[in-house]
Amino acid sequence: MTWDAPTLVYAAARWLYYSALFLVVGGAVARWAVVPMVPAGAQPVGRIVRIARLASVTLALALVARLYLQSRAMVDPDEPVTLELVKAVLAGTWGKGWMAQGSAALVVLVGWRSMRLGDSGAARGLVAIGSLGLVLASPLTGHAVGLPAAGRLGYPLMVAHVAAGAAWLGTLGVLVLSVIGRPGGPELSQVVGRFSSLALPAGAVAIGAGALVAWRYLGGLEPLTTTPYGRTLLIKLGLLAGVAGTGAYNWRVVLPRLKRGEDAPVRSSATFEIVVGLALLAVTSVLVSLAAPGEHSE
Repeated sequence: MTWDAPTLVYAAARWLYYSALFLVVGGAVARWAVVPMVPAGAQPVGRIVRIARLASVTLALALVARLYLQSRAMVDPDEPVTLELVKAVLAGTWGKGWMAQGSAALVVLVGWRSMRLGDSGAARGLVAIGSLGLVLASPLTGHAVGLPAAGRLGYPLMVAHVAAGAAWLGTLGVLVLSVIGRPGGPELSQVVGRFSSLALPAGAVAIGAGALVAWRYLGGLEPLTTTPYGRTLLIKLGLLAGVAGTGAYNWRVVLPRLKRGEDAPVRSSATFEIVVGLALLAVTSVLVSLAAPGEHSE
């Protein structure tokens, strides 16, 4: 695979898609699992809604960009992308997966936009349905449904990987932007405690499901160092270790200090975890472009 400008642009569009998806799902988890005690009209909730709303718009734009770039890749650089070509792309397996993602993105966008009218049951329902749809549809344009090595377990494992990753890193991202270290929020130890109780199992599921998927794609240890896919996966594993290590520090060091009423660098350590998480998503965006050992890129 050659890393020319179009390939890098496509990887950037995937990164934007993954980042926005994580924030959309993380917004729902943050609002109704981490800070449900905060009234709908309070400042932290308003910030969560605005972040999730912006992420929903970004997600829609990233989906449009991905469709265009997928269609662009089907023709020579000097040929135009026509409506007929786009229809042909949408008729294929990738296109059907994209349409499922687009439908879920539209639902979640309407849900978060409806939040400005109040934290109603209808708005919460749309956000929940759209978020679930995004998690279920996300693997439909990747290796999980395109590689024989994925097998029957490839899709459910990727669903678990995406869902748990979004609940972990997406929620943390929303909390850092809206609650942690921001005025008008609930007790910080309570927020960090509730998030930690959710992040620990979510992180374990994300890492476990991802490891199983990677092993199925690799087929052994040798491809880790002899193939572009394996070497890129090693970079991802290194970044994952950094994210997990920072999370463990927050759980074992920062949280106990907060519970004792002591000062703790919770915002700086959480921000570092998010920065490494964004790098992790960037490597993932590259990884899904590469052929798994013994396979061709989709």
